[in-house]
Amino acid sequence: MIRNYIINKALIESGCEELPYVKEVLSRLSGIPIETGVNVKSLVSQATDIASLFNEGKKTLLLMKNRGKFLKLCPGTSSHLCCLYQVLHHAAGCPLDCSYCILQAYLNNPNIVYYANVDDMTEELRERFSKIQGEIFRLGTGEYTDSLALESIMQTTHRLAPILHEFPGVFLELKTKTVDIEAIRGLEPRERMILAWSLNPDRLIQKEEIGAAPLGERLNAASIAQSRGHPVAFHFDPLLFFEGWEEAYRQVVRQLSEAVDISRVFWISLGSFRFPPPLKPVIQKRFPDSRILYEEFIPGEDGKMRYFKPLRIGMYRNMVKWLKEAHPDVFIYLCMERADVWDASLGFHPKNNLDLKRMLDERCISLQAKRGRI
Repeated sequence: MIRNYIINKALIESGCEELPYVKEVLSRLSGIPIETGVNVKSLVSQATDIASLFNEGKKTLLLMKNRGKFLKLCPGTSSHLCCLYQVLHHAAGCPLDCSYCILQAYLNNPNIVYYANVDDMTEELRERFSKIQGEIFRLGTGEYTDSLALESIMQTTHRLAPILHEFPGVFLELKTKTVDIEAIRGLEPRERMILAWSLNPDRLIQKEEIGAAPLGERLNAASIAQSRGHPVAFHFDPLLFFEGWEEAYRQVVRQLSEAVDISRVFWISLGSFRFPPPLKPVIQKRFPDSRILYEEFIPGEDGKMRYFKPLRIGMYRNMVKWLKEAHPDVFIYLCMERADVWDASLGFHPKNNLDLKRMLDERCISLQAKRGRI
């Protein structure tokens, strides 16, 4: 089931009106108000109460120029192991409304931003990829937005596909909580477009992931994607603690193992709920019925509030156990955890960030080699 996310209004930054990408996007958004000549600095300065403006902002598209770099290293922390994932900063914000979304505390603009200078983006990517010389480069579009929620309108992946053809060492991960895989159907090379779903129990999806597809629909989309030749991956992040979490998450793993061939899943990540302190009042204001904040948290070395370490380890151990029961060779890694938590949860830890990067890179190579593609 494709969910059509509603865009009620489009804002165009001054100077972007004649850009081909802007005209192309607007041609797919007929019948909505369009405001041109927007001064973004003035727009942002007027948004004094971001929390209350997010509801309308999630239906408003702002097309503007990115004046910085498009490629950014995943914002890891020195005290935690990080896979050195590269993020494409092509957009910020999305039409989904997850209560725990960290962007609510980071963004100073409540609208859905897409950067209109896509030619600058593709030029930067080609320049960067030309330097990797046979190395693996893992790139994702789902750090600051949902990779597929607006793909039928924005068609970011359509612009990235030709670049993947040019550089066979690049793997693109499309992270999503939606199911519109038709928006990228037919794009090649599909064997290097990894479709990755964030998973949670349906009771949490209904309460905390507003606008996201139900679990069954996500898993059905993953099954179809895998049958079409796309690699698939999954992210249990954030794992949320609540009474009865064990049976709820165990059921998710059971449904996952029934929906896809886990032996061919690229990777599964585990990460517990964590948040910067400024996010708490935003969640309390925007989601007064949410209970995710009312557990015990402690400040971590990265300044984020986290569950106590024994609780996190207990959740990870159980998830690892259930996933290994589904398939003993399933590839699991932890997101933003220290070496001691890896040891207690998985029985080992990568030597450093480069070692973790190597593990995921080799996963890309080995699974593609089995398909005769590399």
